[in-house]
Amino acid sequence: MTALRLSAEKGLENVTTEEISAAAGISTRTFFNYYTNKEAAAIGTPPPFAEEDLQALCDGTGPLSADLKRFLDKHFEHLAHDEPILRMIGAVLRSNEKARGILEGFLQSERATLTECLSGRVDNRETAAALASSVLSTIGRAIYLWEHEEDMALTTALDHVWHGLITASHLLSLPEGQ
Repeated sequence: MTALRLSAEKGLENVTTEEISAAAGISTRTFFNYYTNKEAAAIGTPPPFAEEDLQALCDGTGPLSADLKRFLDKHFEHLAHDEPILRMIGAVLRSNEKARGILEGFLQSERATLTECLSGRVDNRETAAALASSVLSTIGRAIYLWEHEEDMALTTALDHVWHGLITASHLLSLPEGQ
């Protein structure tokens, strides 16, 4: 939180690991025991999918689209508790390419976890991977929409993006030429 707060105040490029360490009341050596760099400290670890929600998705027997939407709704309930932090992290990500790369590393792990889960529900691993990528893209797009649309709730942004994904999926299922 200290790194994020300082980044919001001064811009991440103007903050040093020494400043972050001092403001947090720790040594620089201790800082590097937990973080590889200031970018990693500023974005922290994104909230993972809740284990019980992931298990419910893996074990689900309803329509996959309904189970995926329920899974996303649950994840966004968790995210909504940290909206001010999400906004600050968004500002860091928009201004710092290295931070975006670190986030992408976290997302690759979540994508792999989700692909594994969905592999048990669909007949093809590539289909599961495409679904996992779509879910993570939906999360990112919904957060982006929420950040850029005045007075839009995070869950409303998810609903808008989800509707777009479902519409796009239907378009992909049409025969060529239609």
